[in-house]
Amino acid sequence: MSGASDRPAEFEAALRGTAVREHMTVQQAAAEQHRMVDAIQRVIGSDEIFAEDYGQERSLASGAFGSGGRPVVTAKVEQALAGYLGTDDVVLVPGAGTGAIRAMLSIVPPRGRVLLHEGMPYKTTAAALARMALETVTVDFNDLAAVRMAAAGGVDALYIQHVPHRLGDEYELGPVIDAGRAERGEDLLVLVDDNYAAMRTPKIGVHHGADASALSLFKLLAAANVGCVAGTARVTSRIRQDFGSAGSQVQGPEAMDALRSLVYAPVALALQNQVVIEASAEINRLVEAGRLPFVRCAVPSQVAMRAVALVFDEPIAEDFLRSAWRNGSPSRSVGEEARYDMLPLFTYLAGTFLKSTPGIESYVVRINPLRGGTETIIRVLEAALADVVRSAAGVARHAQSGSL
Repeated sequence: MSGASDRPAEFEAALRGTAVREHMTVQQAAAEQHRMVDAIQRVIGSDEIFAEDYGQERSLASGAFGSGGRPVVTAKVEQALAGYLGTDDVVLVPGAGTGAIRAMLSIVPPRGRVLLHEGMPYKTTAAALARMALETVTVDFNDLAAVRMAAAGGVDALYIQHVPHRLGDEYELGPVIDAGRAERGEDLLVLVDDNYAAMRTPKIGVHHGADASALSLFKLLAAANVGCVAGTARVTSRIRQDFGSAGSQVQGPEAMDALRSLVYAPVALALQNQVVIEASAEINRLVEAGRLPFVRCAVPSQVAMRAVALVFDEPIAEDFLRSAWRNGSPSRSVGEEARYDMLPLFTYLAGTFLKSTPGIESYVVRINPLRGGTETIIRVLEAALADVVRSAAGVARHAQSGSL
């Protein structure tokens, strides 16, 4: 970058050039809710929908006699989700999205080679790869020819994060999977992290031909930290065997709560996406009217999470966030997107974006509407900016008095 004064413009351009995954409209999400309920009713109909159980039903054992089983209700929930997603099978695991990713990665042969998008993966994913002693091979997924070449070079698995994880990411999931399979076909194990994509975009990894998709039901309104791996039977059967003890399984009440909560996720997330677009437009209108000091623009973005990216003309991001946290925004989240996260959240960009673009942390923050609307976002934004303006004026007066 050529100079500090050019950085906001360059950050804005990079944000606008970063892919945003297709999101369902509210009407589409309502239809998706109805389709999900229909799939649930086909498996868990009548008063059975109120059943919950604990422990291991022996007839559901994943191995020989004496190898344990799983709760009946958990099995029913998994069957209903598999029907809804159109996959061979679904297995629920503890540990939310991270637990699902670790379970999915456990299918890769010991010390196997995994093809990743260049740049830093999520910190918990990086830790799982390292602890499993998996060798990582990185390539730019925006270059499909490079993906084909790397996949042909002897890797055991292709691991894709569905949502962008750095500025400038333009790749689409389907073409990356197709490029990986071009030379290897079904021999290549394709694993997709669908966190922040599931229940938002019409298709997740398994719908594009991946062997497995990992997602967090905790980020989709479940009360407990339940994770989900959807995919082929060869993947889920291995995971189910590894989670054969009762203490490592999702019990019936947790599974049923996750299912009940999931029903509401598509519409809630479609409304959230709608607010991102509306709030960005309103912020830009206020900027043009000269009513938002320091703000350059708002960009409806997918900076991992779907959010408003707020770009400043000056490096005031840290001061602004501290002010926002005093004026109504929480300073922390419960994993972000959980049912406990309700108020609009003003916060930093995701860590992978910060690490890949040094300096952006001073000029850009994100606003996740969560369950809130544009009016609430603007009220917090204006109050936070007013604090920053007062603080800047005080510093200026102090400097002026000191020079007299």
